[in-house]
Order: sequence, then structure tokens, then C-alpha cells
Amino acid sequence: MSDSEIRKDYFKDKYVIISPNRLKRPKQTKIRIESDQKSVCFFCPQNFSNENITYQDNNENGDWEIVSIINKFSALSIDNADAYGQCEVIVETRKHGLDINDFSVDHISRIFDAYIDRYKNLKKLDGIKYVIVFKNEGGKAGASIAHTHSQVIALPMLPPKVHTEITEYNRYRAKNTTCPYCDILIKESGGPRVVWENENLFVVAPYASEFAYEVWLIPKRHIAEISDLSDEEKVSFASALKYVLEKLDNLTIAYNYFIENAVDEKDYHMHIKVEPRPNIWAGLELGTGVIINPVSPEEATKTYHEQSEN
Repeated sequence: MSDSEIRKDYFKDKYVIISPNRLKRPKQTKIRIESDQKSVCFFCPQNFSNENITYQDNNENGDWEIVSIINKFSALSIDNADAYGQCEVIVETRKHGLDINDFSVDHISRIFDAYIDRYKNLKKLDGIKYVIVFKNEGGKAGASIAHTHSQVIALPMLPPKVHTEITEYNRYRAKNTTCPYCDILIKESGGPRVVWENENLFVVAPYASEFAYEVWLIPKRHIAEISDLSDEEKVSFASALKYVLEKLDNLTIAYNYFIENAVDEKDYHMHIKVEPRPNIWAGLELGTGVIINPVSPEEATKTYHEQSEN
């Protein structure tokens, strides 16, 4: 693909301009969060002080290996009626200086256990309308602490972006009597945008990717929430994330990923979206919401496969 092309999302009213002629292979786009040797990392276990621990996964020595704590510098609090909610940080390892793709598949699966526990429990809080699980990796993706971690935030409202997603999902479902994400699996199967696949999980570079090297991780079984995942499906997610994030790390690209779940126990098809951040959005993107992506999803898929072979 050499010429630009306007593409529309599978079912949402969103447009992207795929413009390969603007492509420059990103270099050093993952701004590292360097630690000053004299500074204190508050996510290292020796520096824990009066932490409010909400979840703990111990190693063979009985020390925590994965832990969720309430963010001491949270923008939300269950004690603040004007900014009600809860923000938690899942510290993914005791060891400083690792990325999630450095972990074993088993370790990443146990991080998913932490995600599921906190998601289920925060949903139960009075007044909470939506819980998001996400990760920022690299300075351009909003990470401010080098010690690898994820976040879980419980909100007292349904965010407009989520409301739009659910509304358009339901509209497609009503019109076609099928799930749009199940249809994406069928449409993309065997095609040029399949990044990774096994019996449980389908990883695709979406047709109208907003982000260079963007991928969606979609379970083949139609399930509504992350808490519905079987043990085998968790392992598949862990394996696929390790595969994808290792490639992004090799390309030094910062990224965000977040988990999209059902709302109010309604029908949905949960999935994870990985949104790399090699490019900075400018006037067109910010002013219109129409994104220019210099890397076609077909080219992104080739890059993922090439990285795997190296």
C-alpha cells in the first residue's frame, strides 16, 4: 500500500486516514522513565510505608510478588463526595527495571488474576458506574514511574467514550443480530491483519487502526467481562501480550493498553486494545477526531511477524 486511504471503523462512526507516504520508522519513541539513583521508588518493597493493600499474590518465600495498593496521590476517593471513586495501582513485580514482556507467561497470567480481583471488587462499591483496567508503558504513554505497574480506576459515571462504544455496539447487534466483535473474528480470519492466534484468542491489527502498530486481543468465546475468562483463556491473553509487547519494546515504542468490559451486566464481547504511541496527534486529530496513521495495519502485521523471526 503506497497511496493514502480513508477507512471507517468496523461498526463505529469513526474515520482514519492511513497515509503510508508519511511513514518514518519510529526510533527511540519509548521515552524511558529513568530512575535517579538517589531517588526513592515507592513501588519497590523496601520503600513500602503504610500502604493500603487491597490484593496480594505471594511468591514461594511468602513475600508479595504482585500487589494492588490504593494510590496515595489519587484524584478520586471514596471519602470525597465531590470526586468519588477509587484509584489503585497494581505493582506487577518486586523487581525494579523490568517490563511486563520480561515476565513469564505464568507471571502475566497471575497479573490477570489481580486485574480480575480488583475489577470484580471495585464494581461492587456503591455509586460506581464503570471500572477500567489499564497500563501505561513509557513516557509518551503517560507513565511517570519506572517500576512496572498497571492501574485500576473506579468511576462514578459512565465515560462518554464508553457510552458511545456501547451504543454503537448495541445498534450493530440490533441491526445484524450478531456481535460485531464475533463478526470481526470471521471477517479477519486468515487475512493480512492477523498478528497472532490460537484456539482461544484472536489478535488483529484493526482495519481502521488509529494508532501505528495498534492491535486488538479478542477472545474467540463470546464473553462479557474479564472475570469470565477461563484459566486457559488467561494463559492465551498472557502469551499474546508477551508476544506483542516484546515487539513494541524491540521497536522502543511506548504504549497504552486497556480492557473493555460490559456495562451493567449487559451483553458485550470483552477485549483488550493495545494502542502504541509513536506519533503525536496534532491539529487535525485534536480538532476533528479524524486520525492520520502513517503505518497501515497490514504493514504493522508484517512488522510484528518480522520481529518474531529476528
